[in-house]
Amino acid sequence: MNYWMLFFLLLIHSTNACAQRASITTDIFGNLDFTSVDGRYTATLEKNIFSDLIFSDSKQNEVVFEKKYVEKQYAGIVRNKKKQTALFQNLIRQYAKQSGYRAKYRIDIFDNIRIEDNRGYQWEEGTDIFGNETLEEVNGGIKTSLKRTIQGGLEFSQGTERGTLKKDIFDVWHYEDTYGNHVQFGKPAWKRLLNRFGDDKEVFIHLLNQYFF
Repeated sequence: MNYWMLFFLLLIHSTNACAQRASITTDIFGNLDFTSVDGRYTATLEKNIFSDLIFSDSKQNEVVFEKKYVEKQYAGIVRNKKKQTALFQNLIRQYAKQSGYRAKYRIDIFDNIRIEDNRGYQWEEGTDIFGNETLEEVNGGIKTSLKRTIQGGLEFSQGTERGTLKKDIFDVWHYEDTYGNHVQFGKPAWKRLLNRFGDDKEVFIHLLNQYFF
């Protein structure tokens, strides 16, 4: 048992040492290139003519960050090699053991953030006509969403299950879900929750973690 534990630890140390010796270089066009120590894995982070950032590697993975997305989510990264390198390293760690994965990160004409891949995953983050934040995800064929209702409450759904947080006419807040949970919060209790979590959305997320998941 001790022999195999020692062997495992030495293997990890050897792997980490190899990873440290592998280097990231910059080509004549300013793109970042990576080659593993054994030369079997290569990756590139390049900027195309549209100022999109594109990660690709020798395992046929490709992740595209369109210009508007880059400007919003990674402000200043195009002119900052340190930030580009950090992103590149994260992408290498994330996708070096995968193959054939393709994804696109973009912002649509309504200024919503959209993420889509070739495995059926979708993410949309934006605002409704009242300026309230909306989140929607499709993963494994299951749709999940978080939105604010027109009455000012919050609603979360995942597949056929649902949870809500809303205030009644007596200023009492109610959390309810399809699992049969129903919790009421009077003014003193609600004030304590707001002091602890900051706003009603964070309170709702806390209650979902406590009762829904």
